[in-house]
Amino acid sequence: MLNLHFQRHAALLQLALLLLLWPALSLWSFLLLLGFISFAALQSFDKVPKLSLKTANIVAALTATLFVLSIRQFGAMHFLMHILLLSALLRLLALRHHGEAQQLVWVHYFIIGCSFLFHQSMTLAFVILSTVAANLHLHYLLFSPEPVPWKRLSRTTPYLLWIIPVWLGLFLLFPRLSPLWQLPSSQQAISGLANDIEPGSIEQLVQSDATAFRVSFDNGVPPPQSQRYWRAKVFEQFDGRRWSVERDFSKRSLRQSDPATSAVESISYQIIAEASYQQSLFSLATPTQVDSSIESLPAGLVQAKRPVTQRISYRLSSQLRGVMSTDQRESELNQVIGEHNPQSYRFAQQLSQRYPEPHHFAEAVLDHFRQQAFYYTLNPPRLGAQSVDDFLFNTRSGFCGHYASATALLLRQAGIPARVVGGYQGGLWYPEQNYLLVRQRDAHAWVEYLVEEQWHQLDPTAAIAPERVLSGLDESLSDADRLSLSSPWLASVPLLNQVRLQLLHLDYYWSVWVLGFNQQRQTALWQSLYNAWRDYGRTGLYVVAGLLALLCMAGLWYLYRLKTKTGSYQLMLRFIPALRYKPEGMPVSQALARLAQSNPALASELNSTNQLYQQWVFASDQQARTELFHRLKTKHKTWKRLQLPDGFQP
Repeated sequence: MLNLHFQRHAALLQLALLLLLWPALSLWSFLLLLGFISFAALQSFDKVPKLSLKTANIVAALTATLFVLSIRQFGAMHFLMHILLLSALLRLLALRHHGEAQQLVWVHYFIIGCSFLFHQSMTLAFVILSTVAANLHLHYLLFSPEPVPWKRLSRTTPYLLWIIPVWLGLFLLFPRLSPLWQLPSSQQAISGLANDIEPGSIEQLVQSDATAFRVSFDNGVPPPQSQRYWRAKVFEQFDGRRWSVERDFSKRSLRQSDPATSAVESISYQIIAEASYQQSLFSLATPTQVDSSIESLPAGLVQAKRPVTQRISYRLSSQLRGVMSTDQRESELNQVIGEHNPQSYRFAQQLSQRYPEPHHFAEAVLDHFRQQAFYYTLNPPRLGAQSVDDFLFNTRSGFCGHYASATALLLRQAGIPARVVGGYQGGLWYPEQNYLLVRQRDAHAWVEYLVEEQWHQLDPTAAIAPERVLSGLDESLSDADRLSLSSPWLASVPLLNQVRLQLLHLDYYWSVWVLGFNQQRQTALWQSLYNAWRDYGRTGLYVVAGLLALLCMAGLWYLYRLKTKTGSYQLMLRFIPALRYKPEGMPVSQALARLAQSNPALASELNSTNQLYQQWVFASDQQARTELFHRLKTKHKTWKRLQLPDGFQP
């Protein structure tokens, strides 16, 4: 039987793993698995009996059936996570023998590795590494009859000194392979803008203070706040209330760059985007160069090749100008008005008679918002089916989506192709850390209208609430609306808020240097090593060979010293595995005598070995030590066949 100390620690570790894999679980499956862990904890305190193997198999079959029936809710990958957790939890509930515990520990290692599928932040990376340390502790308990002697932990330092450079070398030089699978995007909570927007959708999104993405600029200087319009999606289909992304949008052909625009100044930047379970990414103005890891789309958009289930880093170059039209079909699509919102149609017709030129008409719409009693608020009244009519002539209160929707429809009703663009506006610039933080709170919607094959940006929010564009969302809201925004509780305490910000910055550097070390950066590292080799030739080869030879000699010397300094207890455990299962506190000499009684055929060998051991330990006889080591080494196969006496617990 395994000791309760192992079971208690295993139950705590499984609780940590359950919390780490929370994104893969539903509420009911989480509570069910938590119940299994609670039962295992009670077992570790002798409060409830162990499950029989038959009972554990029945429980496993019933629970797995529930998971199979819910596979559409979970998704294939998350279903596998459920099965993996279930196997570990039920193995602990029916754990009896040493071999079963070894299987459990190795399953734990695999589950810990799966945790990185859901978490990439620096803080949680340290939490996951802590679970590795906890599982190593369990591994130790399998081969030790007593808890970890903390004084002996200092002996692991030399091993760490060897492991760290090997780990760094593998991280920097081992080929960066593409993932073998991706987490499915179906049945997942989507973060960020969805494929359609309607009154109230963006208001819900800006309630979150979570990070959407972070940006660093090659020149170290961000564009002005009023130019930070981060494009994510374009909405071109309107049903009277909801704007949607066209289904075949990504199939449109890309427009070739116009040589006349090559003189426009470009800005290069790197974006680290958080997981959104969507393919949509973010770009500034008109992208001209994109990473090979992402794809260019029409309308100046970019997207990932797969749904973004983990943080993703990519580079772009953009020109701060309007995007160009792709074809005539795009123009026709963005003139469809439908048979809805008749009041706004009459208003657009009247206004277009006074301002037939597109730019003048667009400015007249903005003047209408400025001159009439329109209000910018996070909590507007609900709108009816004819949402634009209701907003323009009744409530006159709304958020950016209300103003963008009304403006785009008025432009279309005047015969001007127009569409709504969704993304983010602004961001917090941290000059010391040299990056821009864009939060979900910065979600925004604006308008583009087409004139002479170029889309022109128009932001009606800038007319009704210019502070939103110039200073950020918080500056444009009333006190009541500002209080309704969620914010980290640490922000209310100045000292804790500073700690929060420093952790945020450290997490950014973690993303840049660790998560952002992709195949392109590794290729650049290999190229620099090749250039160094080419420049220094044979001299570099001799230097590298000499350093490797010195490292090998140092390693061999260390192993020799380690071998000669092996303690008596460790030496005996190394060659006689049966000693690992002796009762706690029993001396080695007494354990050898008990083994001799239980193994009559080997009693002579064990007694002489015991005599040599005592001469070495108690009389400091080095010749006895040498003879003992030779005897243990030459008969190591014999010691593995020893029968355990009563009281020895495997």
